[in-house]
Amino acid sequence: MKVSAPATIANFGPGFDVFGLCLEKPFDVIRVKESNDVEITVKGFKVPVNPEKNAASIAATALLRMLGVEGGFKMKLEKGIRPKSGLGSSGASSLGGALAIAKLLGVESRELIIKAALEGEKAVSGSPHGDNVVPSLFGGFTILTSLSPLKVFRIDADFKLVVVLPDVEISTKKARDVLPEAVPLGDAVRNIALASSLVSALKEGDIESVGKLLDDRLAVPYRRALMPWFEKVRKAAIESGAYGVSLSGSGPAMFALGENLRDIGKAMKDAFEEEGIRAEFFIANVGRGANAEVY
Repeated sequence: MKVSAPATIANFGPGFDVFGLCLEKPFDVIRVKESNDVEITVKGFKVPVNPEKNAASIAATALLRMLGVEGGFKMKLEKGIRPKSGLGSSGASSLGGALAIAKLLGVESRELIIKAALEGEKAVSGSPHGDNVVPSLFGGFTILTSLSPLKVFRIDADFKLVVVLPDVEISTKKARDVLPEAVPLGDAVRNIALASSLVSALKEGDIESVGKLLDDRLAVPYRRALMPWFEKVRKAAIESGAYGVSLSGSGPAMFALGENLRDIGKAMKDAFEEEGIRAEFFIANVGRGANAEVY
């Protein structure tokens, strides 16, 4: 079985641990065959080749265990999503590993697939948050209401955005460790207003309003301590015509909505490089979700 598992933007502005957006690219490709043992080989970006430390193989093994199936698999992972980039790298690998085994065995339960994928996500990032694995599976824009039972609202969003990826790494675990136990009531209320309005604007196809509602009061203000360049890059994007800018997941990747996405991406890239940080950007459509096929 061959699975393509796409990158994602978790949080998507004010939707901390709830909103997720699937991207059409980049993606991980996972190939699996039944075997008596568990083996994994990796091409592309460097990730562990130890089956007990690789997100894809951990998730695949978790699904076998949940099903009570003995035996193993041979897995080939083409790692196309850079780790610690903020684009759901471990989430895509985890989802891909779980989905490949599910398709191999004829399992269709999305709840079980997500549950197994979260085992891989937890092992790598330190917490079983579902706002990467869910949009990678479902595609489009997702609102995660509950993991058990699995409850997801999906909006079939259709727009382009620019993603800027600086040559720095920020681990998800470190980015979660800086978050406070509690936030001011006013910030919580503001986030509810932003998130609710963003969903309404997205359903109406009003992408300009979506961009203007990307602010966040729950995570970004605290994570900015890890990213001293954030405000400069954000300002460059707005001055280049962006409707709005935010972090992709826990960063360091940032994304923006607007009309002249290439100009916006270049301005953000230049702002990074003025800070001595190499960066690249790409323009992507909203993705349709993971794809599985026999090979």
